[in-house]
Amino acid sequence: MLSTSTGYLILFIFGSFFTILTIVMQRRRKTAMTAEQFSTAGRNVGVGLASASIIAAWTWAATLMMSSSTGFQYGISGPYWYAAGACIQVLLFAIVAIHLKRKAPKAHTFLEFIGKRFDKKNHKLMMVFALMTNIIVTSMVILGGAIALNSLTGMNIYIAAFLIPLTFTIYTMIGGLKASFIADYLNTVMIFVILTIFAAAVYMQFGVQTVYEGLRSLPESQQMLTMGSIPGLLFGMINIIGNFGTVFVDQSYWQRAIASKDSAASKAYIYGGIAWFSIPFAIATFLGVTAAGLGLNVGDPDASAPLMAAHVLGTVGSILFLVMLFMAVMSTGAAELTAITNIIVTDIYRKSINPLASSAKTLKVSRIVTLSFGLAMGVFSVLLFSIGIGLGFVYMAMGIFVSGAVIPLTIGLLWKRATNNGCFWGALLGMVSGVTVWNVSAYVMHGAINVESLGHLHSMLFGNLTVFIVSGVISIGHALMSNEQFDFEAMKDSFKSFDDEQEELIVVAKKEVV
Repeated sequence: MLSTSTGYLILFIFGSFFTILTIVMQRRRKTAMTAEQFSTAGRNVGVGLASASIIAAWTWAATLMMSSSTGFQYGISGPYWYAAGACIQVLLFAIVAIHLKRKAPKAHTFLEFIGKRFDKKNHKLMMVFALMTNIIVTSMVILGGAIALNSLTGMNIYIAAFLIPLTFTIYTMIGGLKASFIADYLNTVMIFVILTIFAAAVYMQFGVQTVYEGLRSLPESQQMLTMGSIPGLLFGMINIIGNFGTVFVDQSYWQRAIASKDSAASKAYIYGGIAWFSIPFAIATFLGVTAAGLGLNVGDPDASAPLMAAHVLGTVGSILFLVMLFMAVMSTGAAELTAITNIIVTDIYRKSINPLASSAKTLKVSRIVTLSFGLAMGVFSVLLFSIGIGLGFVYMAMGIFVSGAVIPLTIGLLWKRATNNGCFWGALLGMVSGVTVWNVSAYVMHGAINVESLGHLHSMLFGNLTVFIVSGVISIGHALMSNEQFDFEAMKDSFKSFDDEQEELIVVAKKEVV
């Protein structure tokens, strides 16, 4: 195990490196940052950078920790269900990304589109779903990082949870979305390099036969050597449903489409999604499944990856895993920070509080929001640990809370017959029904409602399925029964960039003076 001081040193090095890099890049640009640049990166990002950014944004700490946990618990089926179950959403998102670019070319958030496509109640409800998604994802990023730091360095898990957000908050506050893209590119390259080192080391040290014999010696009831593992299948279904919410309702994916060139938007999600599959599949196989096959003494399955990394390469393995993990933590953390900043600034501040705010004022508010949310997430993550909620629980429960908005949001973008009332009640009742079924099934099957019973696979599955079924039946059913039709062409010119709005204000001011 590494020393505690190593944990603090890694946090300091990562935070300092990306902050200095962002400052240098800002000075080389030789142009002042505007609110539009801060939130959209100029809307001219190419397919390569956008693809790398999508890979990095989708590579959470949970991708490394939870995928290995599924390999350790469910055997060879775990890596497949994790990777395939979380890959399909990114590929399908290419469809909605290109539709957003065509129908709302100058929008800053998907909520800005919802506000013009539907009525106020839909805009407010979708905003609640979006903010909830950002908070859940950010908390998972921090929980995963804190667990790894605690496992490998013995660093106090509460202090780690509070300090981790600081590492990506400062450089994001300075550089905005563009800084997030550059960090994503560097992080993606580094993650693939370290992943290759681990795969080669595990294969050369243990080989396939040793791991196979180890898995074969485990009780047959654990179903470690079959793709037909029932627990693995249940996890896969939960994973597919839950991750639809964390992609389609997460502003960080929409803003990558917004920031990309028109020709790059859909391609980036296809290339990024395919490339991303290899990360959780490989890390879960080489660290999670191998840890189970070798009979590694792992108390918490969530910590199987860092412990296996230390087992295979010693101190070097621990350091490499921490570096890889922090690359993932910083990419996703920065992406979520810019996402929630864009939502609060565009859909709350400029929509309801100060619609005439100048570019400088908007930029100042954006940076304050980024800093405040980063610090608040540190406190929130400490609270989650203090009440006994860990990474695995949050990962599998997230779909119940956020997936109710997926179908209403998607048909609102793609289908002219989607209705205000159908989408609103579909999203709201979908979530309420899912939470209700989740709690009732936990009580019926386990006799109590607590973290343990709610975290059971069957309870999670029933809750996740209910959300999707109820929201889909209500939103699609109401649209089919009504005669409403929305004209997408009429809303196309109603979106303006912050810079365009600034120029219009200047023109109006000059006319008043004359």
